[in-house]
Amino acid sequence: MIKGKYTPFTGWFFEQYSKWHMKKVYRSIRYIAVNPPGEDLFMSGTGRPLLLVSNHFSFWDGFNHIMLNRRTFKRKMNIMMLHEQLSNRKFLRYTGAFSLDKGNRGVIAGLRHSVDLLKDRNNMLLIFPQGEIQSLYTRNFVFERGLEFIVANTPGIQIIFNVNLLNFFSERKPTLTMYLKEYIPQKDDKIAHLEQEFNLFAVECFNSESPREKGVKII
Repeated sequence: MIKGKYTPFTGWFFEQYSKWHMKKVYRSIRYIAVNPPGEDLFMSGTGRPLLLVSNHFSFWDGFNHIMLNRRTFKRKMNIMMLHEQLSNRKFLRYTGAFSLDKGNRGVIAGLRHSVDLLKDRNNMLLIFPQGEIQSLYTRNFVFERGLEFIVANTPGIQIIFNVNLLNFFSERKPTLTMYLKEYIPQKDDKIAHLEQEFNLFAVECFNSESPREKGVKII
């Protein structure tokens, strides 16, 4: 298992790099909270560790989330990556990335490390439960079972679902929209239920690329 080596300096460095990259690649970025009227998605989790569950369609996803965290959650960033991916890009350890090896012992070590991270209310853990990079056009997300283990062993955490979409409209550069919705865990949550709820939210995001939709808040 490869553990993250985050420091305040490396955190600052990757924030600056992510900011530069996003300005270069995207025309604009929208952070949209889809939650009941009157609820503040980002204040409701104050004082709790945060688990961010996101779709995964490009190498740059983690950098997009670094800026999301800087703008909204302001937690210490931790990112779960596949062992072979992090082995080839070990510099990403300094973003807080750590590895999950799909071998039996490697999976257990990575999942236990995730649980330990979520004992600290200052931490945020980003995971891509698809287990690999998939097409932006993926509509039916199938989750690996590790998410079930993490949720079952970290009571009291805040869970945020996140779906990221690109749209060029009539511009040369795309607009990145990061949709976010709080998920309230159920007793004895199973992976099938977590997967179903995320897919329902994803459909809602695909069908609603307008900030004027009722119940949508741009932050």
